[in-house]
Amino acid sequence: MKYPIGYAPNQDHNKLIFNEMAYDKQILAAEFNRSYHLLTDKQKSIVDTIIRVVDTQSAEFYFLYGYGGTNKAFVWTTLSSAICSNGGIVYIVASSGIASLLLLGGRTTHFKFVIPVPATQNSTCNIHQGSNLAELLKVTKLIVWDEAPMCHKFTFEALDKSLKDIIHNNLPFGGKVIVFGGDFRQILPIIPKGNRSDIFHATINASYIWGHCQILRLTKNMRLLSNVSGQPNNQELKQFSDCLLDIGDGKVGQANDGFSEITIPDEFLIKDYTDPI
Repeated sequence: MKYPIGYAPNQDHNKLIFNEMAYDKQILAAEFNRSYHLLTDKQKSIVDTIIRVVDTQSAEFYFLYGYGGTNKAFVWTTLSSAICSNGGIVYIVASSGIASLLLLGGRTTHFKFVIPVPATQNSTCNIHQGSNLAELLKVTKLIVWDEAPMCHKFTFEALDKSLKDIIHNNLPFGGKVIVFGGDFRQILPIIPKGNRSDIFHATINASYIWGHCQILRLTKNMRLLSNVSGQPNNQELKQFSDCLLDIGDGKVGQANDGFSEITIPDEFLIKDYTDPI
């Protein structure tokens, strides 16, 4: 039988908290030690900063900005193993189902936070005071939200209002430590029949919460540093990566208002083939 709304069960009988803490601390500690030594200096600086804030619960939230290949997922894994090995709870979500599959224990944001679809300016998450989910969010040390730019700003604002109500704290997200991640060059919120301005005003950086956010950046493409057997020449990968970044930054082609024709270099095209697939 479900608990009645408003009833606060003992944490020991909270199935959600129990499931989030059903891990082996020793294995996670070993995983953290292994992962931490594989981080770049910039990644270590970011991990150290977030762990320090989590330890003090300093009511900060960040946006980790990095394009594909900068190993944001590896940073999430390292953070999770570090905090969970000390008995903490890390709540990892992603904006899409495919992205959530790449995260250990990851689920979609709408599933984990019960965000209504579609979210409006006045929406809140369907989380009741005293429920198992509310109690879980209270004791969670860190919330990680990957691929954040593809969600409408109203989803973040719904979570902000709900956490403030659950935790009884008027700080952003109720004072919880949250790290968003993603790349604004990739998919942005989809606005049916919307123009470029509508899409821009629906992104997270157009929300009232963005003014409280601290930006962290990853700029080193880790795929170029790997030496996988059969991998193309690193210089070719770098040229291809730089080309994609220039397209995403609007540096390719003439000045435009969101629409431009670009020429794909011949070295990136497959011209000789017998089977097009």
